[in-house]
Amino acid sequence: MAWDSSRPVPWQRLMREAAIFLVLGVIIFAVAIKHSTPSSYVGLVVGMFLFVGVSAVLAKFGYSRQSMKELRAAQAARPRSSGRSRAGRSSTPNTAAAVARTKPAPTKRTSTGPSQRPNRKRR
Repeated sequence: MAWDSSRPVPWQRLMREAAIFLVLGVIIFAVAIKHSTPSSYVGLVVGMFLFVGVSAVLAKFGYSRQSMKELRAAQAARPRSSGRSRAGRSSTPNTAAAVARTKPAPTKRTSTGPSQRPNRKRR
């Protein structure tokens, strides 16, 4: 897509995500890295602003990541297409899917009968 200056930028969402990443980074630096310097934390803040800036430019180009709410709604709306139930027990097989999938052609890695390698004898 092309740049569109009239496209809205979700500033609140970008700042919230950047703040979450910043807090997680500070926690990781404080706990996991023993000798973290103040410049490490400055780097985290600079990275936060870079994240917001790049995300704002991408939003102007039309990129929008789906939120968790949108992902859950899409998953709930999608019918279950797998042949297995949630508990792992098999349900009635989907005959169209079983017919469409054929056995792959044998390759030199697949076994097509007795082994072609000579028997290895013990010493």
